[in-house]
Amino acid sequence: MRRRQFRLLLEPAPQEVVCLTQLHRYAGDVAGRRRAPIGEELDQHIAGLFPQRDPRQVLDGLLGKGGVGWSLGTVPGQGRSLIILTTEAGVAVSAIARILEQIAPGALLRPMIYEPLLLENPSEHCGSLH
Repeated sequence: MRRRQFRLLLEPAPQEVVCLTQLHRYAGDVAGRRRAPIGEELDQHIAGLFPQRDPRQVLDGLLGKGGVGWSLGTVPGQGRSLIILTTEAGVAVSAIARILEQIAPGALLRPMIYEPLLLENPSEHCGSLH
């Protein structure tokens, strides 16, 4: 999988926004080598999908190794639209698709806007939007 820099605008349901936010926080804690709590909504969601598995193992498998590679933000004046924006390290589009498939499948049913980013100066690319 090739890491890319991009912005993805999507419209997840409110519960999916909560789960994506909790997943991002969990991923950041794991990457920072801290004890990572799993948010209640995300924990219940994973338990419903994989009742026989430890939610941490499921999330760790979904996120893979290394840094998070993406951040979340909102679009002012655009209702419940959410932006997934890659960090300097980038992330594979297929990895984000896998995350959406498991954590926010309803977002895949609504229109999305994918915008590749061509960074002239990667140091200008900021990290977290929230």
